[in-house]
Amino acid sequence: MTTKEENELLTRVEGDAPMGQMLRQLYWIPAVLSSRLEAGGAPVRVKLFGNRYVAYRTHDGRVGFLNEACPHRGVSLALARNEDNALRCIFHGWKICVSGEVLEVPNEAANPECFRKTVNVKHYPAVEGAGLVWVWLGQGEAPAAPNFEWMNLGPEQAYACGLELDSNWLQGVEATIDSSHIALLHQSHLAHSKMDMAAARVNNAVRYKFDDTPYGYRAAALREAPDGQCVARVTEFVMPYYGLIPPINTGDDQDRTVIIAVPVDDTHLIQWYIFYNTKRATDSMKRAQRANTWPMAGGICQDPDRAWGQNRRLMANGNHTGFTEIVVEDFVTQVSMGPIVDRSDEYLCSADQAIIRLRRHLLKAVRQFMVNELPPSATPEARDYSGITATGGRLKSIDDDWRHLPR
Repeated sequence: MTTKEENELLTRVEGDAPMGQMLRQLYWIPAVLSSRLEAGGAPVRVKLFGNRYVAYRTHDGRVGFLNEACPHRGVSLALARNEDNALRCIFHGWKICVSGEVLEVPNEAANPECFRKTVNVKHYPAVEGAGLVWVWLGQGEAPAAPNFEWMNLGPEQAYACGLELDSNWLQGVEATIDSSHIALLHQSHLAHSKMDMAAARVNNAVRYKFDDTPYGYRAAALREAPDGQCVARVTEFVMPYYGLIPPINTGDDQDRTVIIAVPVDDTHLIQWYIFYNTKRATDSMKRAQRANTWPMAGGICQDPDRAWGQNRRLMANGNHTGFTEIVVEDFVTQVSMGPIVDRSDEYLCSADQAIIRLRRHLLKAVRQFMVNELPPSATPEARDYSGITATGGRLKSIDDDWRHLPR
């Protein structure tokens, strides 16, 4: 059982909270869609861990990521002019480049050249990959940027989208790695799917087997099919918030999904989705569907007075949940738990082993961080993500070794 004290340690990310400090210091963070940053265009406000930042793209294409407040008087740099590859505050004209250097202080009469060099503007390393800007918010030298297999794919092969939700970041991570809900929550969608698990008409009960890894763990969700075979779905959990989801069908040319739950503050998160394919272009219909429906889903999912948009007529006509979008089912159940779940009140069962393991990994890591020890997942060898790919498939029986499935 998770205690109240452990729950606070796991969920709080603002200010000096140890979990927030650890996430900012040790791991890169997907922060904003690259497409939102126009060269020479308006800066974009970004909130992470309760703090405010601005991201912008210079005229020559570089990405800058700065604290939102101008160092002079605190005016938002989201209002700044984007000119000459730098931001110029509209209040007093201070000009700041992507490196954080203050280039001009027009209202300083005494010695502007000397004075500007004394000003410290906090800026953060940023890289781009899979349609996202990734930022490192720690102190000192940044670790190597993530080298997941999707990072260097072109826009035809990797697509990102996301939604801000009214729930704590951990609820998002737990939803991502909980494979036991798929055959239950999403059963109406599976009934019309070509997904291997649906075709097998598998038992809803799931057995888990695990392999711990330097970066986190592999979770094999095993379900017995009526023919005696086993349908296996192997999710990769990569510390601290990545869930790599198996493709819906077997085959090495299938689209793959990554879900990343990033803290906005203690009670909000951005749920990022990356759809990618290393063999061919991703499914354009999937891209269009996500882009068109998710903004609407954001409003529906956060209206508890209307049961989060649930349609009881659909339920009466055979729809299991009353929601027509599979991702909305995930969002609604997650948000309905409240801003921060009190995990000391839970009754966990054997199907929750992936959840329990996740919490143990995070608690161990943050406790190590609190005593100035480097968690295993933050070591250089653990940061090599190049070979990590979720997988799935059929086994002859539930007792066969799932680790033999090709990755």
